[in-house]
Amino acid sequence: MAATALFAGSVVTWGSGQTNPPVVLNSVTAISASTDHVLALNADGTVTAWGYDFDGQCDVPSGLNNVAAVSAGAYFSLALKAGGGVIAWGDNHFGQCHVPPSLTSVVAVSGGRGHVLALKSDGTVVAWGDNTYGQCDVPSGLANVVAVLAEWNYSLALRNDGTVSAWGVDDAGQTEVPTGLNGVVALAGNLDYCLAVRSDGSVVGWGNYPAIPIGVSGIASVAAGENHVVALTTGGAITAWGGDESGQTEVPSALGTATAVAAGWNYSLALVSGSPAADFTLTGPSWRAGAFTVSVGTQSGKTYTLEYKNSLSDAAWTTLSPVTGSGGVVTLTDPSAQGAARFYHVVQQ
Repeated sequence: MAATALFAGSVVTWGSGQTNPPVVLNSVTAISASTDHVLALNADGTVTAWGYDFDGQCDVPSGLNNVAAVSAGAYFSLALKAGGGVIAWGDNHFGQCHVPPSLTSVVAVSGGRGHVLALKSDGTVVAWGDNTYGQCDVPSGLANVVAVLAEWNYSLALRNDGTVSAWGVDDAGQTEVPTGLNGVVALAGNLDYCLAVRSDGSVVGWGNYPAIPIGVSGIASVAAGENHVVALTTGGAITAWGGDESGQTEVPSALGTATAVAAGWNYSLALVSGSPAADFTLTGPSWRAGAFTVSVGTQSGKTYTLEYKNSLSDAAWTTLSPVTGSGGVVTLTDPSAQGAARFYHVVQQ
């Protein structure tokens, strides 16, 4: 039996298709997911990677540190250094890991199927890698860019006036930005569709996007899987819609407040704020006579919920009854702890 607290900077996952996720991962500040691998940026500027590694996309370069942002391309990985340099590793069939040697002053980076977009501090965009569909042909005169998105074989750029520019493959309408679209604050996309979050909290899609449920509002950012969407509200709640064949839209209960979301093709992730470790400690885990117990140092007014999985590959956590904190130590119990192994964590809300 194992028990962990859901601290600030924890990564929670659900759905299937992930390989070798870390048992415990805390102090994470950003996450990025692609087809079948994930990058996590740690608070100390290092990077953790997991998932399929056939092309070395999870082989984080030795000594890599001082990282400010990460981006998971389809089968390769990118890290933006705090000084504005870019590091790439993994699949290099299209030269996507050959970072231009003269590239400097980068403030954001994004990886697609085989191409990369880098946003420079002056608001211009540099592209390299596969250009079969013109995805690296940055439009002449493109300026005042504040965000970029490289997705499979197309590219998007968000300007500071809230409008979007698109180029590359258009076999599903990916580059057909809706006429009059403005007020955009965030972008997401996958193989054959795009999503834009507007300043009023609404979501707009084009291409073959999963239908946006009526009434969705107050959205701050979105992540796009193969056929599902994970959305983060301005209040830190998570909602999801679209395909659910792997449980990728079944957001775990008692997740708490999230600060970021990401989506692989058939799975979802959230970076949660949780509670500081100093305020939330677990002691005395015990498994006896078919029952598991653990003691929790609590805060008054908070609730504490024990959740478990029989395997780390299970799609979701099973939630037990919450206990209200008293300011002292309380005991959480799973009265039916069966099997050879069971994995636990505790969620504070």
